[in-house]
Amino acid sequence: MKKGFYRFLCAFMGAIYAVLYPARVDGVENIPEEGAFILCSNHCSNRDPFYLAIRAKKRYFHFMAKVQLFRFKPLAAIVTALGGFPVDRGHSDLSAIRTALGLLREGHGLAVFPQGTRIKDNSPAPMLDGVSMIALRSGAPVIPAYIGGPYRLFRKTQVSFGPPVSFEGLGRRVDSDTLDKATRRIEAAVWGLKREI
Repeated sequence: MKKGFYRFLCAFMGAIYAVLYPARVDGVENIPEEGAFILCSNHCSNRDPFYLAIRAKKRYFHFMAKVQLFRFKPLAAIVTALGGFPVDRGHSDLSAIRTALGLLREGHGLAVFPQGTRIKDNSPAPMLDGVSMIALRSGAPVIPAYIGGPYRLFRKTQVSFGPPVSFEGLGRRVDSDTLDKATRRIEAAVWGLKREI
């Protein structure tokens, strides 16, 4: 990540989005001031990582991006500078998981979209278990986030950040039953932030 470029782009895009895609933001205080955290959000548009970065600007975060974005070198350079790293969706990408765990061990923030793909109509599609495995292995707090897409020009979009998801009673054993229960808790926390605006 190149923090200078990250800050510049957030400021530049923030000014544009303030006009084109304004937001009503709440819960920013739930994002930790320091230390590792995992930001889990629904995913309705390619602009979601930038939109969250602008709204959660008190912390930097890295994010998983589909591997196809890294096949065009100029785009790969931009995504990497912004903290993105590749994940091969639809497969057990151990390299992406190792990268995520390494970033969390170093105390960084990580943004994940556990639906695994964009849901353009923002319907509550099931979330995948990958983020639960990362959360249980790392012990990092999971901060749910909700984006009230789809985005519409000049209309306010809700962006909410909730309190950390509780995994009390699950332990840190990573088996299919535990992962499923953890994922359902993350899912409920994300969709529980939906509001009418």
